[in-house]
This record gives sequence, C-alpha cells and structure tokens, in this order.
Amino acid sequence: MNAMRVSGKISFEDISLNNLREFHRRIVVIEDPDVDTLVDLINRYHVLRGGNYRYLISGKEGLNDNRVVREVVEKLPEGVSYQYLQFKDLNRILGTTWDMLIIDLRIDMRPNDVGRLIEVVRGGGIIFLLAPDRDKWKSMKTPFHHIMVTSPYTIDDVKTHFLKFFVESLEESPGIFFLEGDGLVGDDLKTGEYRRVKPDLPRDYVFDERIYQYALTQDQVAVINSIDRLSRMGRGSVLIIADRGRGKSASIGLGIAGYMVRKASKESKIKVLVSAPDPLNCREVFSFIRQVFKDLNVKHNIKRSGGDIIEINSVLGKISYVSPPQAFKTKADLVVVDEASAIPTHILTHIAEKFDRTIFSSTLHGYEGAGRGFQIRFLPLIRSIYGDRLIEVHMREPIRYAPNDPIERWLFKTFFLDADPYKFNDEDFKDLDVRKLRYKRFEADELLFKYPNLLREYIGIYIYAHYRNRPNDIMILSDAPHHFIRLLTYKGHVINSLHLAYEGLMSDKDVYRTLAGDPPSGHVIPTILIRYYPYIRDIAWMRGIRIVRIATHPDIMRRGVGSEALKYLQREAEESDIDWLGASFGATIELLDFWWRNGYSPLYLSPVRNPVSGEFSTVVVKPLSGRAKKVVKRARLDFKKLLMETLLECHFNLDPKLAYQLLSMDRWVINYSPRLDGSQKERLKMYIYGGMAFGGAFDAIREVVKTHFMRSPDKRVRIPRQWEYVLINRILQARHWEKVAIYFDLDMEDLVNRTREIIAKL
Repeated sequence: MNAMRVSGKISFEDISLNNLREFHRRIVVIEDPDVDTLVDLINRYHVLRGGNYRYLISGKEGLNDNRVVREVVEKLPEGVSYQYLQFKDLNRILGTTWDMLIIDLRIDMRPNDVGRLIEVVRGGGIIFLLAPDRDKWKSMKTPFHHIMVTSPYTIDDVKTHFLKFFVESLEESPGIFFLEGDGLVGDDLKTGEYRRVKPDLPRDYVFDERIYQYALTQDQVAVINSIDRLSRMGRGSVLIIADRGRGKSASIGLGIAGYMVRKASKESKIKVLVSAPDPLNCREVFSFIRQVFKDLNVKHNIKRSGGDIIEINSVLGKISYVSPPQAFKTKADLVVVDEASAIPTHILTHIAEKFDRTIFSSTLHGYEGAGRGFQIRFLPLIRSIYGDRLIEVHMREPIRYAPNDPIERWLFKTFFLDADPYKFNDEDFKDLDVRKLRYKRFEADELLFKYPNLLREYIGIYIYAHYRNRPNDIMILSDAPHHFIRLLTYKGHVINSLHLAYEGLMSDKDVYRTLAGDPPSGHVIPTILIRYYPYIRDIAWMRGIRIVRIATHPDIMRRGVGSEALKYLQREAEESDIDWLGASFGATIELLDFWWRNGYSPLYLSPVRNPVSGEFSTVVVKPLSGRAKKVVKRARLDFKKLLMETLLECHFNLDPKLAYQLLSMDRWVINYSPRLDGSQKERLKMYIYGGMAFGGAFDAIREVVKTHFMRSPDKRVRIPRQWEYVLINRILQARHWEKVAIYFDLDMEDLVNRTREIIAKL
C-alpha cells in the first residue's frame, strides 16, 4: 500500500473527501458534544455527498432519554434516514450495512458493541463517536464496570485500565480525529482513489449466471464457484476461511440458492441443513437465499423463530436451520456449517463423515471463535475424510469498504482480534524441559501498556485453542477486580495462558439469594455447589480460584506444559492461603482425564447439554485447605449419588464411558454397602440362579450396580472395563437389551447371560 501520512490539524471536508475517494472509513471523536456542533458536521458532510443515505445511531439509553441525539435527528438533512438502536438491541444489525454511524459512548463503552457497530459502516462513511472529556473518560466507571462488581468487592475495586487503553488508541491511530475548535486533530493516511473492479465470471460454471451477478468481489465469486463445483460431485466438501466482513455468509447463501436451482427437479426436491452456533449467525445466509428466490421467481414461504428465519420451504426443496448437535442426526443432500470454529471438532467430524456434500466456514479474525485454531484442529481431519475432493477458499477482500481500511486496522489492534501466538522455529522445542519454564505474574495494566506484545501472544494462544473469544473478555480481564492473568514463558515468549478469577468470600445475602434460586454473578463454582449441596454452604465463605481458561501454545501440545502451569498456580495459591482451585467446562473424556491427572475431582454435571457443543458442563475442584477437603469429600459422595439417579433421567443419553469416568474419579477411599431388604435379596438370588427374569429383580440388581459404582475403584469387584460400561448403559440408564447389544456390538444372548454372571460376581 502506497500511503502518505498527514498529521496535525485537518479540515473536516478534507477528511470526508479522502474517505469518499478511498472508500475507507474515518472516526471523528466529539468530546462533550452539543447539538449545534454535531448538526453542523452532518450538514457539511451532506453538502459534499448529497443524495439519500442512512445513519445508524446507537447508545446506551432509549432515544427519548438521549436529549442530544434526539435533537440531532430532528435536524437531519432532507433525504437522510436513520434508525436508532440501543446497545442491548444490536443483534438486529447483523447482516446490515449503513452509510454513517453516530455512536454515543458518553455513558457506557463495551468492546463488543463498538466492534459490532463499526463493522456495519460502508466505505466513505464517517463514524461520529460521542464521548466524555477524554481525561475524565480514561478513569470513568461505566455501567459495564458496575456489572463486574461481585462480593466481597465494591465499585471502588474496579479498575479502568482498558478504558484508558481504548482512549489512548483513539488518540494514536491514523484515521481517527478529535474535534478541536473548527478543525480536526489527528493523523491521516492518504492512499489514493479506489475503484472496485467488477469480478470476472469463473471459467467453468453450471449455476445460473444471474447467481454470480450478485457477487461484489472475486473472493465471493470463488466461494459461489466452489459450491457450483460441489454440486457436480458425488461426494466432496468446501472449506471457507474468511477474515471478518468479507461477505462470507452472503456468498454461502448465494451458493446454496444456486445449488437448489441446479439440483432440484419436479421429481426430486432438495433438502439442505444450515447449522451454526446460533440462528443469528445464519441471518445473512437465509436473507440472500430469499433474495435469489424472489429475483428468480421461485415460489417459497418462510418460518421464523424469535424474528429470525429458520426455514425456507420452496418448490425446489427445503432449507432448514438446525443446532450443531442435531445436524448429523438427520438426512440431507447438503449440510452447511457456518462459523464452524465455535463448534467442537468431534461434531464437525461426525457431519463430515456422514454426509456426501458439506460446506464448512469459519471467521479468521472476529467474534465467532478461533478461526486459526479451527484450521489447525479440523483441516487435517477434513482432508483425511475428503482427500482431493476438498475445495478450500480463503476470502481476503473486504466487502463493505476498500482494502487497508484504517478503522479496521484500529479495531483489530485495539480489541486484539488479530492476536497470534509467537512463532517458534523447529529447533526451539527440541530440548524443552518444562521445569525451566518461567511463571509470570502480571497485572493487566502492565501487559496493556508496557508489554502489549506479550498480551497479544497470551490472547493469540486462546484464539488457537477451542475457546470463543470476544472483545468484552479483554475489558473484563483488565478491569474486573477478581479476574487476573498468569502465564508461562519460554525463551521470553508466552507458551501457556491462564485466565483466572477469585471466587468465594460471598456475603450472607448472596448465599441466601443463591439458595433461593437467584445466584449472583461472579461466583460460578460456589453458587453451583451450594445450590446442589446446600449443607456444604461453608464453601461460599472460603476463598478459591477458578481457572476460567487455560491453553497451551499449539506447537507444543501434550508435553506437560498445561500441567506445569497448574503446579505453579497451586504453589502460588497455597502461599496465599487459597482454599481451593476449580474449573468449569464441557465434559469430555479427554478433558476430564487432564484434570484428573492434575488432582481435580468432578462435583457437578449440568442437567442439560450445551446447545452448541452438545456437551454437559461439569465442575471440577481441587481442595487445598483442610476445611475445603472436608467439603469436597462430602460433595463428591453426594454427586455420585445424584448422578446415579440422573442417569435414568436427564443423563439417560450420556456416553456410558463418560459416566464411568465421572463415577470413578475418587480421591478418597469410599466403602459402600448395598441397601437390600429380605425380599430383594431373595429375588436377586432367584435371578442369579435363573429362577427369575431380569425385570423381576431389577430393583435389587440396580442397587447392587449402584453399590459397585458408589465405591471408589480400589474397593470395587474387578470386572472388565467394557462390562462396567455395559452395566451403566443397561442398568443405570435402563437401556433396552437390543440397544445395548447394538451399541457395544454384542450378541444378544451372550449379553443377557454375561450380565447375569457379572451381577452374581458383584
């Protein structure tokens, strides 16, 4: 990019004309704004631009409560329309594009809101940012800060590090100007006039040519053509990786419409499934399918849920939204997974293995998840499944504005959307000794202002991991009094990231709120435990640390780095008289094994699955103090009792291997005797000797199996692990013989007889 940097005082007209020529955006910050000043700028822009265009205006308050903005909209030039949205309603702007933006940050500033709003402004637009006096702003406590307060902290304990960082980024970044007197102060970059070239049609295509006419960039043409090629394959997949704001979802919608038009016939209708973490993610996909159907006169009707389209039923076939865990449980001609990086890899793998034609997409930089981590985890798997029938497309050209937009660069830098782990070379890890890693205790402001490169490496590791990352997380980590950072470094660079939070020391009022079903925020583990085991409420008054996130550099996984980080954390916690360490996460065999190896025990399993991951959430705790050990030991026993019963109800479809693991992670010896009355004992004997059917003695059989699993593994009768899984599936989960036989690939007669033998042994 050949750019000329201009500094000092610049006229509003010069900035606006540069914007329009370059098809870029600029931000104008107006401190303590008055109505006349803002109206004057709007009118001056209108003289330059003219015509009809739209303003998006947003703030914390409703329009009637925002005097300055209300009076401004009353004086907008003729031909200019607007929509006012409160920050709480910003989901409604997903997939929309606006010419201009007024964002009122005088009361509140949440990074998620700022990012969503700025992204929907097209090139040539000015973003008016209404702000308090910048010196006051840097230390202002906002409503978002008040949400961060949890006992025993007060608003006085909340920091304003990120606001200061945010304001300073506005002061220092090219393309952002502060209004001072009759001019603007800041640095600008002049890159020359931009003309968007109409994209070329691909050489080889069978889709209706009109589908391609919707594309604005060559990248969009490439996506549509990849789906065009997929329609001609018996089996294949398309993988789309896009930077944020590249028109990915629109292109997928156009491609699906083209697929339907080409493949459907009167004799055979097409079924397409569209999945994503939330129906909101699919809004633009469905919008462009509808647009094509309307323009091509394809008769169709729609079904909505919560305002969003979740189904389009047409003469060509049906396109339906399904949640990720449901996607591989039905049949379809084509399955599309948008924002796939936020979905567990095992679900994506099931989809890829089951369906002949699939499309997976991921945002590389943005809020939907870990795009690059997705590439590392999922790309090798999908390549092994589809081989040379995998079509890969990377979208780079922005759709709403020209490349090298200064505001996109500022947004990515300020909210760490482009953060990356440090790039080690092949020699760096040859002689790695985890005992020589350095455990670093940084305050958030140190990383923000003194070591920003370390912070980028720290966040970059999360982006490559399975965590969902949002800009708000950075502000919470920086400013919330109970959140803090620890990291492991190797050769001066981050190799493991720990996001931690103090929990406990709850007030009596918060304990009573929790027991009444209204738990306060900020105490995830104590509130769960005292709700499920009220008699251990002492844990609410202990002090613990929750490991919110832990992730290791992608180049050195499974080398003991995560375990070493937990050892360092435990030493620090013990020095500070912390009672317990804990974590909450989606329960998988691999993750539970990691936490078990590090001394943690599961004490809770959520009654419902996460709608995106399909996993049940679990809580694991490692007690450090004597009083915490007593509480955790009792909670562990009662968790096992509870799980034994919920396996018949909300956990009836839990993987029996996972159930076995949860029931076997005991740190203490547990002796347990069966509670059988005389009748049950006699019927149990009759069953064992063949004199009674399984159902006639089921209550006694179940008590025997419960006794086996209530005991700690060292006190159990030894039987093959596979048959312990069978006992869980058939007796604790009460699955029918036929389903158990199919699940474990066993002969039915052998299953029935062997179960009887094992019950006799127990």
